[in-house]
Amino acid sequence: CLGVYGLIMPMQRKLKQVNEALDVMRTGDMSQRVPVEGYDEMASLATSYNSMSDHIQRLIEAQRELMRAVSHELRTPVARIRFGMEMLADEDDHEYRLQQVEMIDKDIEALNTLIDEIMTYAKLEQGTPSLDFEKIVLIDVLKQVAVETEALKTQKIIHLNPLSSDVIVDAERRYLHRVVQNLVGNAIRYCDHQVNISGGVNHQTNMAYVCVEDDGPGIPEEDRKRVFEAFARLDDSRTRASGGYGLGLSIVKKILEIMGSDIQLYSESGKGSTFTFELEFERSYVPELVIETP
Repeated sequence: CLGVYGLIMPMQRKLKQVNEALDVMRTGDMSQRVPVEGYDEMASLATSYNSMSDHIQRLIEAQRELMRAVSHELRTPVARIRFGMEMLADEDDHEYRLQQVEMIDKDIEALNTLIDEIMTYAKLEQGTPSLDFEKIVLIDVLKQVAVETEALKTQKIIHLNPLSSDVIVDAERRYLHRVVQNLVGNAIRYCDHQVNISGGVNHQTNMAYVCVEDDGPGIPEEDRKRVFEAFARLDDSRTRASGGYGLGLSIVKKILEIMGSDIQLYSESGKGSTFTFELEFERSYVPELVIETP
């Protein structure tokens, strides 16, 4: 009995630590962690508990940040819509009323865009969505994004570099389109005249890649990591004028992480910025055209 008691006591002590941590968690304090001792099943339980606590804490902090940012972002278009409605009620001039209606319509579209960005970000933040990977001709997605962007009549030049149709990537088409679309949209907002879209195969990593570059002012070195944070604004007034919400690049990073990839940023002051990411490609195809990464 003494021997069994000696074996049970350490386990009972560890179980008590887990129960105490759970009691603290129920109060709303997510900072409590369980010490990991040894390599037995109780140590595995403590490790799982700590990982779960870290994940829940990140979700709660992300939710709080999201709520603060959303409430801040919604105020401006809602205030403009309210102001426009008041002006419509007091104005008899037909042309002016049409102008106010058009401005209200733009604010409503801005709200729809913001809601779509928030829903996408929240879905990605909650966990890993199920992906339907398929063989995708890379140039088809790049062409689609280029055509859709040109249709917006941004007065900027969209240049798509030649790319062989033999470059086939393994990806979720919807999310790949969203990544390229967000990168090109971001480049359009900050470029001076032109955005270049290119793709190919990087023989050093044996991966297919996509590259989006602009000729804008560039990003300071100290801010290059912040651009991928949700609702991050490096230049608040300029970002508001361009219609950005600070979610586009954070969504790009989240999607690529889920797809097993990452985003690389190259930027030089006064010479623009270049965003590059890599994907698995179909190795049974031999690309006719290879473009080196910058």
